Amino acid sequence: MVSSVLQLIKVKNIKDDVFVMDNNALRAVLAVPGINFSLLTDTEKEIVISQFKELLDGLDFPLQFLIVSRFANTENYINVLRVKLGDETEPLIRLQLEDYIKFIREYTETHKVMKKIFYVVVPYEPSVIQTGSFLSKKQTQKNEAYFQQLEQLETRVIYISEKLSGIGLQPIRLNNGELTQLLFEMYNPSIRWGSAPIELFEELMQKIQ
Repeated sequence: MVSSVLQLIKVKNIKDDVFVMDNNALRAVLAVPGINFSLLTDTEKEIVISQFKELLDGLDFPLQFLIVSRFANTENYINVLRVKLGDETEPLIRLQLEDYIKFIREYTETHKVMKKIFYVVVPYEPSVIQTGSFLSKKQTQKNEAYFQQLEQLETRVIYISEKLSGIGLQPIRLNNGELTQLLFEMYNPSIRWGSAPIELFEELMQKIQ
């Protein structure tokens, strides 16, 4: 499964919190919380639109906006409630927690509760680097080129993060493990989001690297 998926998505490696593509292009991914636009006042809507337009107008590179819809996984939330239930000594509150946990479990089993996740993919395309004829020199220049490209990508990530923060959003940079999880979740849409065991992602990381 791993090899076929990698051939499809063209990912050569995952390191330094980026996707390294088969053409050596780099991709950083930001998870961005949603904003309920309909609840904003007209003035607030105008501010959000203006700031988002400013973000787009300031770009000199492409961006990819990814919206993922999956069945929600409520197990982690239920586990948190169970911990609170175990610590609670007041009988009435314990009863309310038990009823609430039962309600959530029954509701998610009988209804299709969907979760939307928003991502911004920040790219950096490699430039052609002229190298000498010796392998060691080529490898040195290749490494230098990678770190230069990584630095340029970081500059872009900082710019996007600052602009999104100005809109009132707080983007979160995906690390190596979270990037691996994203790949798995994208190509396994039948499972509930976030329900796959962490051991699976650790195994995928080893095979990718």
